[in-house]
Amino acid sequence: MSHFLEEYAKNLGVKASKPVVQDHFFPLTTTKYITISNDEATPSKRYSHYSLVLELVRPVLKQRGIKVVQIAGRNPIEGVDQLLNLSFRQQSFILNESLLHLGSDGVLGHLASSKNTPTINLFGNSFPNNNRPLFSASALNINLSPKWDSKPCFSPEDPKKQINNIKPEVVAQSILKLLKINDQDINFSTLHIGAGFEQKIVEVVPTSFLPLDTKEKFDIFLRLDYGYDQDSVIRYCQSYKLGIITDKVIQPHGLAPVSKNINRLCIFIDKEWEGDGDSSARIPNEYFKFLKNQGIECILLLKNSEFLGRAQNVYFDQVVKPYNQNKNSKLENVTKNSKFFSGKYLVEGGKEYLSYAHWKKNLDNSNIVIDTPEYWEELDHFYIYEQN
Repeated sequence: MSHFLEEYAKNLGVKASKPVVQDHFFPLTTTKYITISNDEATPSKRYSHYSLVLELVRPVLKQRGIKVVQIAGRNPIEGVDQLLNLSFRQQSFILNESLLHLGSDGVLGHLASSKNTPTINLFGNSFPNNNRPLFSASALNINLSPKWDSKPCFSPEDPKKQINNIKPEVVAQSILKLLKINDQDINFSTLHIGAGFEQKIVEVVPTSFLPLDTKEKFDIFLRLDYGYDQDSVIRYCQSYKLGIITDKVIQPHGLAPVSKNINRLCIFIDKEWEGDGDSSARIPNEYFKFLKNQGIECILLLKNSEFLGRAQNVYFDQVVKPYNQNKNSKLENVTKNSKFFSGKYLVEGGKEYLSYAHWKKNLDNSNIVIDTPEYWEELDHFYIYEQN
């Protein structure tokens, strides 16, 4: 497939040439730097692992006195110098002396290429051949794309977020290559990136009340099925917008005073069908009407998916879902050296756990992979890796 620019030029009857930009001076506190941009406007080009990439190369860059300057993107990337309100001409000025530019394919990559600034371009919604930089030698540009399911989405939205399948260690090694740092290797290997890793969740076991660190944007859920203290539940509901996961129906008089902060109520209903079944546990329609009037979304959950058909027949007007669909999703390539990041934290009594399995074993502040069924059930939320 041909390059977009070449197609545009052919259809317009013109010849493509290097862009000419009148640069505007912008003062910098460093003369030795690389630039980075994060495309927030196009979701299919939004790469979520820049912070990890920079964490991998930071020791090498620091040793050589090289700083990282973010020149585009609505959201700051952690651990870099941020210049987020630059004009295009100021961005052009800064790219003149940049040792390399990193970002998703787009205008800044082409502009850097026109200045012979090396570029690393991440492709999320098109093939590299469609939009690679054209204005500099190919040796100055590294174009990275994921292993496509079949082909790129060619759309601003990609439900599969395939760009995030580009491994951070590949991007980090590309930075070292273009900087001609040949005596260092990135000793990091991605084993698994869960589909739900980017959805940040904190689950709270409300046996006591302690304020949560809300600097980052997390979806908060109270896990009443793991244990609770009634007063602590009320205080959390008064303090935060949250959801509740429970194995017991919470009576309307308990929900009503704090309903404005409860956006979702998830109820496990397995006991209605376990053994001989417990028809007395059936939730009446009036309860669902109450939740709807309070603006609370209700989801009915099943740990045993064998009950799903029967439950959907009984609660045909409600959302009924299986809980944890990864029961047989154990990874075979993990070793005793494997570690993980988690998109879902479990908090109780001031301690943080990276998984339900770690909470059960009381392993707070541990990032070691645990080979238990409970651990693998949450695999979608994990980024598993090995690092020397």
